[in-house]
Amino acid sequence: MSKSIVVNPDRCTGCRICELVCSLKHHGEYNPVKSRIKVNIFPRDFFFYPNVCSQCENAWCARICPAGALSRHSESGVVELDEMKCVGCKMCMQACPFGTMGYDSDRGISEKCDLCGGDPECVKHCFYNALEYKEPEVAMSHKGKVFVQKIMKSYATEVTR
Repeated sequence: MSKSIVVNPDRCTGCRICELVCSLKHHGEYNPVKSRIKVNIFPRDFFFYPNVCSQCENAWCARICPAGALSRHSESGVVELDEMKCVGCKMCMQACPFGTMGYDSDRGISEKCDLCGGDPECVKHCFYNALEYKEPEVAMSHKGKVFVQKIMKSYATEVTR
């Protein structure tokens, strides 16, 4: 599997710069509504989660597209949208279990992260490394260690009570 964007929610500050640089790259304007990455903000819990296409191995968006507008690039492995084939039916939006497919109402077509051709702008401009561009295996091994550290810390707190 090819590289993908890995989210480290414990590092996200909710600054939304990722949304701004994405919209600038793809639409030529700073407009978070037109971004292909969306930062979900939960102010009560002080939790922020940048939601971006994870380039699923079994991409539901591509499987359901009646026009064949979504397909995996043979070399990069990225699920790409052929804008000329897209009919704007929004079936891909309904099929995506993570809600990362978007819709450009000005053009009447779907949108999705294309990893900026292998050099994601959102990752380059994320000052706190909440977004990283990595091989999935490397990313998951780090997440496992972080999870175990949190369990150890929680366990240590319970033992001292």
